[in-house]
Amino acid sequence: MIQHEDRRNAASGLRTTQVSDESLVQANDRGEAAQSMAFADIRSVRLNVEMAGPASQVVCRVRDALGNELVFGSMSWVRPGAWEVKADTFRSVLIGLHQALAPRREEILFLEGPKLGFMWTLFAVGTVAGAACLAGFVWLFLLQENAAGLFFLPGVAAGAWLMRLFWPRAPKPYDPDRYALAKPLVPGASTRSDEG
Repeated sequence: MIQHEDRRNAASGLRTTQVSDESLVQANDRGEAAQSMAFADIRSVRLNVEMAGPASQVVCRVRDALGNELVFGSMSWVRPGAWEVKADTFRSVLIGLHQALAPRREEILFLEGPKLGFMWTLFAVGTVAGAACLAGFVWLFLLQENAAGLFFLPGVAAGAWLMRLFWPRAPKPYDPDRYALAKPLVPGASTRSDEG
């Protein structure tokens, strides 16, 4: 049975996600009952790049018809600022999940990217921050002719950067065969294509 262990953050326990014959199962080390999501009930699989301390990770969010969600990522929280790479087992579970869902692919949304609401929220934060700093710059530097207004310019740049980075765009569909037809990584095997 394919399984993957990760910890989402400081507040969550270590979770073990595995692909069984009929479902995706996730157990928590805190003694809570394991959650199970039958393949027949899955309605969407969404992949997204999210922050993991100073780095980033791929996160898979699987949702069923009732709105329940199972989440697992390619990195595991260890302590503040420290994350452990779990890409090999993450990839194996991701491939196993896509292979199990292949017969039902027409019933499932396969999406890449963050939720639109998340994008709009951070876009709005960038807009408000950038506009406030621009107003401060105009008021102090241009109207009052006070050099202190120059201190608002980094805020204008940061607001513009947030707006550009989180420009609202809906998640895009992806071809599940990208994973369903892939081969799981063999532990300890080289990923170089020029060997052999």
